[in-house]
Amino acid sequence: MAQSRPHVASTERIKVSIETRTSTIVGTVHLPAVEYRSRLSDLLTQQGTVFLNVTDATVYTPRDAENPSYKTSYLAVNLGGIEIVRPLD
Repeated sequence: MAQSRPHVASTERIKVSIETRTSTIVGTVHLPAVEYRSRLSDLLTQQGTVFLNVTDATVYTPRDAENPSYKTSYLAVNLGGIEIVRPLD
């Protein structure tokens, strides 16, 4: 019997800087690689979404903006706490 593979959606990766009141997060967000809803602003305003998924995230605090506080492969950032998001590439 053939083993089925999970469906992997095609995405566009965008490196971003996310400013919150307490930290700066630099990482990658993934947009659907389709024309509809393929802008960063669409991802941030998507109905029913509470968190922004960030991969390869590096977190900086205002006390030390040069040296990361920590790094992680995945971070869920609450959209309500985001003040600024800007693409880096």
